[in-house]
Amino acid sequence: MAGLSPDNPSAEHGARFVDEQAARLLAGHVDELSSPARFGWLSVKHNASRTVYRGRIGSRDVYVKHFHSRRLSRRVLRRLGFSDAMVEMRFARYLASRGVPTPTPLAMMNRNGLEWLATLAVESGEQANRWHARQLGLGALGRSAIRRATVALADLIAGMHAAGVIHRDLHCGNVLVAGGNGKIGLVLMDLHRMSRRRRLSRRAMARNLAHLLHDRRDLATRTDRLRFLRRYLQMIGQAGDLRRWQRMIERFAGPHARRRYASRDRRILKSDGRYFERLKLGDGWRGHVVLASKRRMCGSCASSAVFAASDWISVLRRPQSLFEGDGVEVVKDSPSSLVVRRKLAIGPHVIDVFIKRTRRKLRRKRLPDCFRRARPVRAFRAGHMLLARRIATALPLAAIQRRVGPLLLDGILITEAVDAPKLNQFLNASPPRRLPAQEAIRQLGRMLRRLHDNKFAHRDLKSDNVLVRWSPGETPEPVLVDLDGLKRCRYVTARRRCQGLMRLNVSLLECPAVNHAGRLRMLLGYLRRSGGARVDFKPQWRAIEAWSARKLRRQIRSRRRRQRAARRPTQ
Repeated sequence: MAGLSPDNPSAEHGARFVDEQAARLLAGHVDELSSPARFGWLSVKHNASRTVYRGRIGSRDVYVKHFHSRRLSRRVLRRLGFSDAMVEMRFARYLASRGVPTPTPLAMMNRNGLEWLATLAVESGEQANRWHARQLGLGALGRSAIRRATVALADLIAGMHAAGVIHRDLHCGNVLVAGGNGKIGLVLMDLHRMSRRRRLSRRAMARNLAHLLHDRRDLATRTDRLRFLRRYLQMIGQAGDLRRWQRMIERFAGPHARRRYASRDRRILKSDGRYFERLKLGDGWRGHVVLASKRRMCGSCASSAVFAASDWISVLRRPQSLFEGDGVEVVKDSPSSLVVRRKLAIGPHVIDVFIKRTRRKLRRKRLPDCFRRARPVRAFRAGHMLLARRIATALPLAAIQRRVGPLLLDGILITEAVDAPKLNQFLNASPPRRLPAQEAIRQLGRMLRRLHDNKFAHRDLKSDNVLVRWSPGETPEPVLVDLDGLKRCRYVTARRRCQGLMRLNVSLLECPAVNHAGRLRMLLGYLRRSGGARVDFKPQWRAIEAWSARKLRRQIRSRRRRQRAARRPTQ
């Protein structure tokens, strides 16, 4: 047995087996595990640092994870014998000995730059985030299953922490839900991101739980989050400090969220080979395109499609052709932009899109444009930043610009078309939509609060720039479009917050179906937070009403000036 331990290599190609049973199962299959693609194994996950394959050996399903990070630090450590595969194998065995379910490891290899880990497949396993989304659509039966899974997840994390282990990438995508006949079992995955300490402090455990809170904050109810925390504290012997732990976890969740969002934002304008790609098209044209969307959105075909960079090159090689041909519908033609709607064939996918070509109205902006990104590129980046923060917007597909040296000549933005009515059209709909309309107004306030909480301000918030996506039985979802007016701020001041609320309030004043109570509902949606105290809304309401009155007076004066100019006879 000693010769087959993970610390002693077997004689076959330098592979290390967990035990004799694993050696017998994998005997003669080491070459297959080392080159799974060549033997027809299915690739189930791929990124820049690792690829996971699934195949069958004998009567057992087996996963093999290949580690291939090209970072210099990882390559040096791999050469020195430090292996992520070995770390994952040891943590899997240690946690299993402490009663924490993990995939059963079989073998690993770290030799001549080749590093992999083989594990048995978890029967009927499904990622917890996908399982949770599926259960939400099953009504009361699904909610009951979520409650049981919440308790099981608390037991799993408490057992991991009791063993002195921290998972540095703790989210529901790294937890598998397995089981049947009404039983729910959870299995912890991606163990190479773990670290072990002799004793975990409260701060260390709360900081780790903040990772899970960031992942589930918008998808789990406050009741489920409290149920999880109460069970977790009961399992680790801290049952009397619920409120104190809740505040501590919330405090750590903010910095963690900012780090995660900043990491995602840096990828948008880079070529990562998975989600985004930078293109050079010739004749001064270059830009950024989407290969796949990380977030799956309801009613979006493009978010579930996978594009190839070569297909984008063939589509964008002649930018002028995007505005020509059959089926091109001009939506807007103004001094600031030209917007058309059409069907666009991108490889095997046909997507309904809006294409926007920006125009410069003021010559004085030529110099600043030499030192900043073009408006389409800024809108492309802002759209993906909003989607990462779960703020609904039209999926930006491509943004290209043409420059001669630093001089900006042209810019084009392509976004997926959203088939949804504008805000006022939805609110003015027939009486059967009255309750959804009330919820849409409340969700409008929540969308604005999420914008401000993430340090975004929009200078052109109006009903024409907000669509409402809704289907019977679901909560209406406001969708923000036309991101040219979106700006990232270091700090959203009280003045900016009031301006945003004022602009939405003025837009609702123009809607006959919305009364005083409806506009107040929008403000309460903005101010109220889950678990928060009673809101004193009257001072904010008075300020918004006063600002709205001044805004309306300015609009009336501006409209009268335009009318007088239109009646003035030409010389």
